[in-house]
Amino acid sequence: MHDYHAVSALIRRLAGEPDAGAVEEVRVRASPVFSPESLQQAYEMQTLDTPLEGSRLLVEEAEDERVCEACGAAWRLSRDDVAGHLVVCPSCGTPAPIGEDIGLELLEVRGARPVSG
Repeated sequence: MHDYHAVSALIRRLAGEPDAGAVEEVRVRASPVFSPESLQQAYEMQTLDTPLEGSRLLVEEAEDERVCEACGAAWRLSRDDVAGHLVVCPSCGTPAPIGEDIGLELLEVRGARPVSG
């Protein structure tokens, strides 16, 4: 569900731009807690009947290093380590909040489509 909400916020930001209808590709960097496929599906669904319809969302996965507060294990976070709104340590199984710093980082908006009028 956080995929849907993150994409909603991205679309609101992009739709407010005066040249939103000319957008061909949107490139983002996403925390590993997001599924690139789910982000792309949410983007496609939410851009229907908007100036962004037909544009593509390209997702680059960010690296996220974590250290477990319980056992001290360090690892690179993957979607397999996420359960709902928690990160689960792969060494000891201790859950921890995902954190406030996860999200989508807008990297680039490319426009090349002609705007139909």
